[in-house]
Amino acid sequence: MGTSGHGHDHDHDHDEHDQHEHPGGGGTRSMTIRRVSLPAFETALAAATGQDVPAPEGAWTELERAELASGRTLRPSWARVLAAAPGAPVQVRVVARQDLVSFESDIALLPGIALVRTQRVRLRATAEGYEPAGREGAVELVAVDPEQLWAAVRRVLPPHEALRAAAHVTPLSRERHLAPPRGVAEDLRRRAEADPLGRTPGAVLESAVDDPELSAVLAGGEAQVALTVLARTGADVAAPVGSGHWVLADEHLCAVRTASGTLDVVGVEPGDVAAQLRYLVTGAHSLVDEAITGQVGA
Repeated sequence: MGTSGHGHDHDHDHDEHDQHEHPGGGGTRSMTIRRVSLPAFETALAAATGQDVPAPEGAWTELERAELASGRTLRPSWARVLAAAPGAPVQVRVVARQDLVSFESDIALLPGIALVRTQRVRLRATAEGYEPAGREGAVELVAVDPEQLWAAVRRVLPPHEALRAAAHVTPLSRERHLAPPRGVAEDLRRRAEADPLGRTPGAVLESAVDDPELSAVLAGGEAQVALTVLARTGADVAAPVGSGHWVLADEHLCAVRTASGTLDVVGVEPGDVAAQLRYLVTGAHSLVDEAITGQVGA
């Protein structure tokens, strides 16, 4: 589900909060924000994970300038967090779109620190969804205390208060259910599960449009956010905990829910994105704790 338009940047806050304590050092709650080219990031990741990959020219100079390295060696704090990120016990994927620009963020939640890696993507609208038209040749790294996870996530969301508001659970009595016709609900559910930010084909929209608000949501509205949370419950097992998908249409926020086996479109109040993220991450940590307890007791 989606819509086309003139792509523009989200209101992305790039200010760097320099700090004396680097990632994993403890004793600070400020964000550490670094922006490096993709080749430099890949060089750092290879070094942290012990891969013997030749570094492109200038990569180490850039990493040193960004304070990730000293000479041709990663700083210990960055080496630890980059090495641990791929196997983080809780992982979050966030994709946020406005018009033909999206931000894709992969988040590793580690003990005492969260690492958010974000890349900007230009999109091309097709009949069935969106295709990357070009990825920015840089990544942003944000290292932050896990308690500040929402502050790090909201930076990469489209600049709408409904999406960026602090956690708030909409009372059931104030939810508004927009029901697609039964004949198209299953098709819409399959499309939503396959590609949360895909576009609903015009033929499907025409058969589903009796409600202008529902039509606007299914067409993708002004902005969309999709997130998925995984929990590592074994050495090679990253189990999906849950997901969320929201569409902002005409300044009204709707959650598109598929967990019940059908497709429900529900009008919700600002704060639903943050509340769902908090709920899923809490559940993921519980699953990880249960898995550890089970392994110890085995």
